[in-house]
Amino acid sequence: MARMATVERVERVADRWFRAWGVAALVLLTVTVGALLVSFEGWRRPFVLTHLAALLALVPLGLVVLARVVGGEYARRGSVIGAVRGVFAHDRLASVLVVVALIAIAVSLSQFQGGIRWLRALANYTTVSIILVLVARYLRTR
Repeated sequence: MARMATVERVERVADRWFRAWGVAALVLLTVTVGALLVSFEGWRRPFVLTHLAALLALVPLGLVVLARVVGGEYARRGSVIGAVRGVFAHDRLASVLVVVALIAIAVSLSQFQGGIRWLRALANYTTVSIILVLVARYLRTR
């Protein structure tokens, strides 16, 4: 019983953390867009900080959600392979989107130094689009 209360507390903290850093990321993104619209050369700093805020928002929340789903499936199915199968059965769309996002991130990173610019851009757009869909799904369920 106490373990469940701790898990729920961690989830609440992760949710608040996500929302606070998410707001910071949106504010920084607005600053970046504004700087670009007025042709301000200092747009790169808020742009980088936007990414940092988004990373700080998403990674802890993602780990908590993943641990919750995988842990639940492991408890139900009793094995790691069963847990992975259970995760995909639990929400196929989210599972496929996460896998595609991980592939897109790998492609983007592989093209970072001297790579193909349009391929990196496509991978980045794909990743951002998937993250937006996953965040919208998360917010809708909360």
